[in-house]
Amino acid sequence: MKKNARQWFCLLLAFCLTLSASACKHSKPTTDDVSSQDKPSLTLTREELPIIDGALALAPYYEAMTARLLGVDIEEARTLVLCSNTPSAYQNLTDGKVDMIFCAMPSDEQVKTAKKAGVTFEYHTILNGGFVFFVNKDNPVKSLTKEQLQGIYRGEITNWKQVGGDDVEIIPYQRNEGSGSQTGLYRFLLPKDEVMKAPTELAIGDMGAIIDAVAHYDNAKGAIGYSYYYYVSSMHYTDQIKLLGIEGVVPSDETISDGSYPMINQSQIVIRDDTPQDSVVRKIIAWVQSEEGANLAEENGYVANRM
Repeated sequence: MKKNARQWFCLLLAFCLTLSASACKHSKPTTDDVSSQDKPSLTLTREELPIIDGALALAPYYEAMTARLLGVDIEEARTLVLCSNTPSAYQNLTDGKVDMIFCAMPSDEQVKTAKKAGVTFEYHTILNGGFVFFVNKDNPVKSLTKEQLQGIYRGEITNWKQVGGDDVEIIPYQRNEGSGSQTGLYRFLLPKDEVMKAPTELAIGDMGAIIDAVAHYDNAKGAIGYSYYYYVSSMHYTDQIKLLGIEGVVPSDETISDGSYPMINQSQIVIRDDTPQDSVVRKIIAWVQSEEGANLAEENGYVANRM
């Protein structure tokens, strides 16, 4: 991608994302002062930095990565990358508007769209995470089996008393189609054609809004939602919800790291498979998958993939 076109695209897309920029802020401390860090084995100039996009839940990592590789502070790094959410990031990669994205695996529809455009995705695993379900803090249920969760999202289990809870109607929130969380539901729990169709008011487009709905909105005590572990535990944390165990195992850094939590999600760097072998994009991937990249992930609250 030509540099001038790339700069204009970054400016335009950054402007379009201004209204949602606050959603990309996070409460977990990140690498704010790179001056005290050891110089990384890979260093880049601004001109060498590829166009990076990705999912909201992974933004703190690739922002910190950018800060480390460029030797700038985190606030400056945030202005140099995009955070346009999973569906938009995959579309941008398909369209050739960005060079690499940090996301969960794509939906079947996103892969098909890319193939129609003559694009094949290439995946590089970088982080371990968990696909998690959560309920209001006042819900006495602490854990569900996978079969019980399937029954809820098929619409077969409709009251919490059916799974050992209070006599309260279950309000099962879903995410919008194409979002990383909705794709996760299909990957980890049920095929798309088995999930009940959610009423409009229960299909939530914003990742943080589904947490807020379970925490605070009307009928919150009966609500259940889902997302990714890092986002729920760090980026949009609230003590008004609790994470459900699955088969008795509660998601945590430890249970995700040791693999005992049943729904382990691995985050990816995704690129186009025609990316040149000697490109800076591939050098960044190698650095992220190195010990230095793993250490940076853990410094910022993620579970590194050290396989």
